[in-house]
Amino acid sequence: TGIWKNVRDWLEHVSANERDTKILSFFQTRALPNVEVMVPYDGVSIRACKTNGTNTNGVISSCLMKNRSKTYMETYNCEPTTHPKPQSWAWRAKKQIYRPEFVLNHFVHYSVATRQIIDRPELESFRFNERQPFERRVDELEEGYLLHSKSTLPEMTANWHFKCPLRATPGSIKDCKVGIPSLDVLGVDNTSEESGFIENGVSTKFESNCYPHIRVKRLVPSIEEAMKRLTSA
Repeated sequence: TGIWKNVRDWLEHVSANERDTKILSFFQTRALPNVEVMVPYDGVSIRACKTNGTNTNGVISSCLMKNRSKTYMETYNCEPTTHPKPQSWAWRAKKQIYRPEFVLNHFVHYSVATRQIIDRPELESFRFNERQPFERRVDELEEGYLLHSKSTLPEMTANWHFKCPLRATPGSIKDCKVGIPSLDVLGVDNTSEESGFIENGVSTKFESNCYPHIRVKRLVPSIEEAMKRLTSA
C-alpha cells in the first residue's frame, strides 16, 4: 500500500532507515471469500452440502466453493474490517517478517526468543511481543497489509443465503461465513476506482460484511499471468 510497489523496496527502505527494527508485525484478520466470485459446490455430496447437477444458481445452492479458475488472492479480497485493523484483537494471530540473527526461536505468530535474552537477560520478557524499537507494527495504510486467505470450506457456507441478513432487516452478520462486499473499497483515492467489485449482483440484496482492497484487485492480473508462465514452462 502507500507508495510501495513491492516488498523488497519497502524492506530495503526499512533496513536503511530503521537500524533497530528487527521484527515487522502484520496484524491479522481472516479474509472472507467474496460471494461474487464463488460458484455452487459441485463435489461429492456431504451432509451439509447436497449436490444437484442441475442446480447452477448460487442464490439457491446449499453451499458455495472457490471457483477453480480464480486465484485465492481474488477470491479472498474481502477484509472483515476497515484499515487500520483493530488494535485490540487483530494482533493475536499476527504474522511477522524478522531478522533471523535477532529472532532465535519463532513459533507461528510470535518471536518467542530473541537476542535480548542473551544480550539483556535481566530484562523482563514480554509474552507475545518484543519491546520497542525492536518490533513494530506495519502501517496498513502507508506500507502494506496481510491478506489472510485461509480457506472457507464449502460446509461452512451451507445455507448462506438464509444466514446472511438481507439489507435493512434484522439478523446477525456473524452467522454469515461468505463475503458480502461493501461498496466502500479500501485503498481508493477517488470514487471512480470503486467499480468492478460487484460482478453479478448476487450480494446486492444482503448486508455487507467485508471490504475489497483496490491494490489487490490491481495485482490479480499480474499474478494470473505469472501462473500461466509457470504452467506453460
